[in-house]
Amino acid sequence: MAPILLLHSALGLRPAVHDIADRLRSFGHEVTVPDFYEGHVFDGQADGIAHRDAHPEYFEHVRSVADRLPAETVFAGFSLGAWFAQRLAARRPDSGGAILLHSCAPPRPPWPGVPVQVHRYARDPWIDPADVSALGEAVHASGAAFEDHVTAGEGHLFTDPQLPDFDAAATDATVARIATFLAADGLALAP
Repeated sequence: MAPILLLHSALGLRPAVHDIADRLRSFGHEVTVPDFYEGHVFDGQADGIAHRDAHPEYFEHVRSVADRLPAETVFAGFSLGAWFAQRLAARRPDSGGAILLHSCAPPRPPWPGVPVQVHRYARDPWIDPADVSALGEAVHASGAAFEDHVTAGEGHLFTDPQLPDFDAAATDATVARIATFLAADGLALAP
């Protein structure tokens, strides 16, 4: 099955990240979940983002973890973690894919042929739909698959039960779609 690097949001390594990791492990995947915030956890975006901004070294820490993982690792993340995952996948053409939850940035061309799956609310103040379209075009132009899963509604981190934007049905659907994505030919490794 697939090795996965799952990266937390600007709120830190919250229980919801561990829950998704455990759900992916139940499908047989090997999931690495680093705490690049070194134990700091936040309930509000402003505090989490201020912490992130005070620590520009965090991406280098994440990159060093990624460098120790197999070439075919799938990079996944929540919000800030998705931004990191997208950057890592863009630099590793042999990676198994990128799973972007609650974030999508414009691509840095050329996209290296890595498949991408995006999960987002229809109206998310942190996502520009034009960025999603641009990434989709770049991924398709590279010959890779691109999926954009849009949940009706407005908000941001719908996969965290401790936050007001939580949607249990959307979270369950997201996990099921990720499992299908990981099981697609060329992504999942033979056990």
